[in-house]
Amino acid sequence: MAEKLLVRFGAESADKLEWLSLAGPDSRPTSGTMAELAAAAQGKSVLLLLPAASVLLLQIELAVKTTAQLKKALPFALEDLLAEDVENYHLVWLKQDRDKLAVAAITHDTLAALLTPFREAGLELAAAYPETLCLPYQLGQTTLLLDDSNAILRSAAYLGGGVDAQFLPQLLEKACAEGVDCQTLLLCKASEDIKLPDGLAIEGLETVIAKLLPFMASAVELLPAELNLLSGAYAASSRQVGRWQQWLPAAIILAVALAVQSYALLHTYWQQQAELSEWEAKTQALFKQTFPEVKRIVNVKAQAEQQLAQLRKQHDVIGSGFMRLFYRSGLVLKDTPAVHLKKLNFLNGGLQLHVVAEDIGQLEQFKQQLQSSMQVKIQSADSGANGVEAQLEIREK
Repeated sequence: MAEKLLVRFGAESADKLEWLSLAGPDSRPTSGTMAELAAAAQGKSVLLLLPAASVLLLQIELAVKTTAQLKKALPFALEDLLAEDVENYHLVWLKQDRDKLAVAAITHDTLAALLTPFREAGLELAAAYPETLCLPYQLGQTTLLLDDSNAILRSAAYLGGGVDAQFLPQLLEKACAEGVDCQTLLLCKASEDIKLPDGLAIEGLETVIAKLLPFMASAVELLPAELNLLSGAYAASSRQVGRWQQWLPAAIILAVALAVQSYALLHTYWQQQAELSEWEAKTQALFKQTFPEVKRIVNVKAQAEQQLAQLRKQHDVIGSGFMRLFYRSGLVLKDTPAVHLKKLNFLNGGLQLHVVAEDIGQLEQFKQQLQSSMQVKIQSADSGANGVEAQLEIREK
């Protein structure tokens, strides 16, 4: 087995690399350029740690059984959680208990930019993992690593992230809001000179680590192969020529035996498949009737949940917008007795008010009072025997 070499990008510059041989516990880390790494990596298996800030770690629940179903349903489940279109991301995942799924996501552009220098240097990588998952973790413990200007947080077995150290308070605030215990955590620093950001007080265990790669190396061997980001289009090509030809006769015999054994099950399978197809057709027909605007059906359950969530979100937004505009307008109407409300309507996020004012001056005063907290537009105003009738459109600023 080839000797393994663990590589990460330097904290001060992406052009500076750090690497460590995993051949023995006494190995010491080395830093240098890509050319120096290429010379040191000859005949070795290279494992790359990707910067924590470049990889998004998520945990979702997805009740699917097969890998094929998961591949189809996962993009729909992640759409609302990603900053860009899901097609722009490379995804890997790990199945856990109770339909939970650990997902690592990185944009194709970012991953390509990180891997290109290695390819240009003639270095073939065996694996690439988020460096967040190389921090030590125990159940109920949160680990924080400070490395010069970078901060890396591991809050669960497969959750965490990285930011510039100046944004560490915001990262911890978000983590605590999501249920992470930030009161007692394991604090690790690359050197004693590194200080916490001003105003950030953390009670917990402080550990000073002189060299980060030996600190991370112990966790690399425990990382699941499913979270290796060199998969799919980025999979490392094997240079070893397999000797599958010598196993061909045995494979043929095994295939024949499996075919004979499976023949008796085919009739039952076809019956069940026909029934399943009938139920799937009924389910899709009901889905199309309920959500006619969805033209392409991939996973009925996942898409139905997504549509319902969108409807709930729209209802909440519309309802809250109407109530805010209605409340603020009502306060101004109450304090303006010279203006009377005849009719109101809520359309496309705007509140339509049909009012009658004693004169144009009262109408203009009413408009100015509304503009103190909202956007107001007079759509029409007509003078008559009863005063000035006007149509106003009110929207939130």
